Amino acid sequence: MNTVLPPRAYPVGGLTITLSALWVANRCGMSRDDVGLGTAAVPAGLRTGGVAAAVVSGAQLCALALPRLRDAYDDDRVAVAGIGELLWTAAVRIPVGTVLTEEVVFRGVLPGLLATMPGPRWRPAVVSAGLFGLWHVLPALRLAGDNPALASLVGRGRLPTVVAGVSGTFLVGLALHALRVRGRGVLAPILVHLATNSGCYLISWLVRRRRTRPEGLPPT
Repeated sequence: MNTVLPPRAYPVGGLTITLSALWVANRCGMSRDDVGLGTAAVPAGLRTGGVAAAVVSGAQLCALALPRLRDAYDDDRVAVAGIGELLWTAAVRIPVGTVLTEEVVFRGVLPGLLATMPGPRWRPAVVSAGLFGLWHVLPALRLAGDNPALASLVGRGRLPTVVAGVSGTFLVGLALHALRVRGRGVLAPILVHLATNSGCYLISWLVRRRRTRPEGLPPT
């Protein structure tokens, strides 16, 4: 849900990065299985990712029952979003411009490349997760200004928010890598990443819409 580029540019930029990463993998002699896109892994990916995505979605819904956590969904970036913007963001921009790109790059190509190099077995997971965390520095900077309630959970100021954002996405990267291993491909982390990002956007939209609805009018 964090944005750095203009929203309409994300699908084009995401596809460009994704195809470029796959081109590099192909030039390095990697197969579809090496980058987690093999068709034989689809059933395991659906099982693993489906269960994990359901757990994530359930946790998001439970967070709505706690006022302090519910406030974290009150994001200024969805304040003026209508139905069309909601559908565009949740069904196009996030899946194509964020989820597909990040999973192919950070759970597919990078770990695959690192696995071909001499070194400890943990290096592909840790290095790709570390780069995934650094990838979120600019979104964390924006988050400090766009979502004060969420930023206040980790401390005042941009530095605590950025540190928490990078550290948190590093840990998320490790978890998504574990799902990639468990699901034998990138499908499982794609499903969980999609449930997390699109789910958060949808909940933020609902929370913001409820709070900005004129008093006395029924919900739409």
